[in-house]
Amino acid sequence: MSFVLRRMQPEDLPAGYRLTQMMHWPHRPEDWQQAFSLGEGVVAVVQQQIVGCALVWRWGVQRSTLGLVIVDPAHQGTGMGKAMIGALLEQVSGTSVRLHATEAGQGLYQKFGFTAHGTVHQHQCARLPVFSPPVLGAREQIRPLQAGELAQIIEFDQQAHGLYRPTLYQQLLTTEGLWVLEQQGQIEGFVCLRKFGHGYQAGPLIARNERGARQLFSHCAASLAGEFLRIDTHGDSLFSEWLTACGLAIVDTPLLMIRGVPPEKTRGGMLDFGFMTQAMG
Repeated sequence: MSFVLRRMQPEDLPAGYRLTQMMHWPHRPEDWQQAFSLGEGVVAVVQQQIVGCALVWRWGVQRSTLGLVIVDPAHQGTGMGKAMIGALLEQVSGTSVRLHATEAGQGLYQKFGFTAHGTVHQHQCARLPVFSPPVLGAREQIRPLQAGELAQIIEFDQQAHGLYRPTLYQQLLTTEGLWVLEQQGQIEGFVCLRKFGHGYQAGPLIARNERGARQLFSHCAASLAGEFLRIDTHGDSLFSEWLTACGLAIVDTPLLMIRGVPPEKTRGGMLDFGFMTQAMG
């Protein structure tokens, strides 16, 4: 059966939500609204019904992320996913594109020139155990981000993984909780704790080192005993091992894939320990 692709519109969001529910993904309608407000997408239509979708986010002039690629199981194998991905890659032509792929989807993305760059560990706990507040030194504190510090954390975010996301952080500053780790008067990391999916998600989480990442995560977790908490992080890290030991099990291990030039790490610079979402990086 043939399909038609068209640009995603705001009125298509309930259909996108329905598709994620069909795949047993945790996204709420509010999560869809946020994702669409920051990106752009396409939908696949068969007989006036939306049966597929995919979104892309432009983060500056050099980098993009691709995600929320879904095809109704009844229409898989028709070339729909390939068509949607191809259409979105044309829209962000000239940028390096990052995504997180299931093992089953790896082959399709490789045909578009994506290569694997490690795994991602999705950690979560349905009822978080009691976390002790982080141990802080004499000249350390974790405090709310001030509006005047927004440009600095946008720079730190880009330093960690190459994504330039001012629109994201402007939105998070007004709607979510952003916390910074201050050491000797300098910001050495930050985290956003926000509602997402089945409960809460910690991320983005950016820090200079693993110690700072643990402090920021512990600050979030200490207020959420008994709640659902999720964080997505790099699989080849001691931080992931620590999360597992703290009771946040690994429930999914997608592949991090990049089409184009991978970001270069700045020596001594910030590192990404927690993603915004798998779709938005």
